[in-house]
Amino acid sequence: MNRPIYGIILWFFALSGPLYGQDTDTLGLDQVVVTGTRMARSAAQVSSSISVVDKNQIRESGQINVLQALVPHVPGLLLNDRSLLGFGVGPGSGGNISIRGISGTPNNRILVLIDGQPQFMGIFSHPIADAYHSSDIERVEVIRGAASVLYGSNAMGGAINLITDKGEKQGWSGNIGANLGSFGTQAYTGKLNYEKGKWQSLISVNRSKTKGYREDANDGFENNALFYKLNFQVKDEIRLAADFQLSDATYFHPGTLEGPLSDDRRDYLRGRVSLGLVNQGDKVSGAALFYHNFGEHQFKSGFESTDTNQGFNIYQNLQLIPGQTITVGVDHSRFGGRAVNETLPPPAAVGLDVSHRINQTDIYLQMQQTLWEKAHVNLGVREINNSQFGKSTIPGFGLTYALSEKNLLKMSSSKAFRSPSVVDLYLFPPANEELNPETMWNHEMGLTHVMTGHQLEMELVVYYTKGDNLIQLDPSTAPPSNRNIGAFRNRGLETQVRYNPSKKFHLVFNYNFLDVSDNVLFAPKHHLNMQVTKKFGDFSIAPFVQQIFGLNNSPELEDNTIDYTLLNINLGYQLLEELKCYVLAKNLFDTVYQLENGYPMPGINVTAGINVEF
Repeated sequence: MNRPIYGIILWFFALSGPLYGQDTDTLGLDQVVVTGTRMARSAAQVSSSISVVDKNQIRESGQINVLQALVPHVPGLLLNDRSLLGFGVGPGSGGNISIRGISGTPNNRILVLIDGQPQFMGIFSHPIADAYHSSDIERVEVIRGAASVLYGSNAMGGAINLITDKGEKQGWSGNIGANLGSFGTQAYTGKLNYEKGKWQSLISVNRSKTKGYREDANDGFENNALFYKLNFQVKDEIRLAADFQLSDATYFHPGTLEGPLSDDRRDYLRGRVSLGLVNQGDKVSGAALFYHNFGEHQFKSGFESTDTNQGFNIYQNLQLIPGQTITVGVDHSRFGGRAVNETLPPPAAVGLDVSHRINQTDIYLQMQQTLWEKAHVNLGVREINNSQFGKSTIPGFGLTYALSEKNLLKMSSSKAFRSPSVVDLYLFPPANEELNPETMWNHEMGLTHVMTGHQLEMELVVYYTKGDNLIQLDPSTAPPSNRNIGAFRNRGLETQVRYNPSKKFHLVFNYNFLDVSDNVLFAPKHHLNMQVTKKFGDFSIAPFVQQIFGLNNSPELEDNTIDYTLLNINLGYQLLEELKCYVLAKNLFDTVYQLENGYPMPGINVTAGINVEF
């Protein structure tokens, strides 16, 4: 640990002020989560490692994209956010999410959900990070580790559940905001919510753009987004919900430092429509959720595609015996699309200009049993039926045990998988229609200790993950093709400390140690985050520091590890009851580094903005 870090840590604690306060916030074990199971439960009853980021933390981050707001609060999460705004799509873009060193290229081993519904592109099976705006989200729950028993394909390294805004009060409410920043960066947002009786309606719009920071290449970005949500409480126990989301973005891929590009323009439109019926009773609860995701991509290089991902999730939680909950569910998805590239001659154009679709239907069962009021046992299994590779079984087991009023033990062992995507099976010369799903086992054990009336919480988790059947290019075949030949072994330790003595002071510290068997991107050996929020009357300061050691930024250069330190500070001032001003300064050490070899990260950049609530 270098000298700047020592100074920052001392400064953080100097800001803390009094150690005790009367107005405390709820910490992890008292929080109710819905992602670790398919119903609302205390986090202390969920065997998975779960991180929760609430609405206030998302707002105070000052981030337009909700994924960036998660970084300080989720141990072991690394986000490749190398642009000032936006992540882009296609080869060479950012937006890769890594949890405990598990990511993928493309980024298809971390599942993103919106209100429990899977979100990934139909052809490449990865999420489109530019579609997730902070203004639309109420809270985020992140499962760190295998989550396929409940959520299916792609949840190998974890699942990120974005829970949409539910409104705040009866009548009209909302907010508008604007910010300007370095390199021609600007963003505008507006949200309007109306609630009356059984109805709730919410609409939000976002516009953001930047000229980019690369002097040798064009890395501009622009995005316009719309979100609409409608809820109707039919009865006390039945609710109807529908929403619509659209994001229209343009991204210029800058290329590497060795090969800068001036006009690699990529236009992409992403949309989502969903309809849900939610029932909430004393003995039976659940939902029937229907979704349709769609997109259109058009690149200056000649690549064009249309894709869809549609399906339904139907599940019910049965509490027929005291202390026991049985969850049964059916998931069906149909994903795929059509891609063309007129600039590619045969055989490089294999599988293009043809519509490809994959159908998958899963059934799953999970039982949770409470024993002696201290132990909660989870047993689950998912049966997969895929139109391409056939059938497979995914089991899982978990246990939580209250050692005392202040100490909680968690253990879990679960299998996870990723179904082959359309690009793996059909597109371009490496495609192979005989592929099977990638699989992984995740084993972990954690201990949580709570002190000082739940003002201080400490968590320690050790984990071991082993993956096999990974889809990789096999150069020994003629021609080289995709095969299930890859494997990995990750093991590590993560710890988190959260201290909330009052609403005027919050501290979160997390650290992840990771040992990987293979050289992969976005898997640092040591990853430390620390953030403090301190309020002085109407003024607030929130410094965030990130320290990375042993990050290999190139799969080809095994000894090319880098270390770096980042410091961001968010300053806020409540000018009026409804009006807040803020300044967000990033990379104040002006650290020069590359998360991915050839792509420099931004230096010092500053954004100033205002937010008006009504």
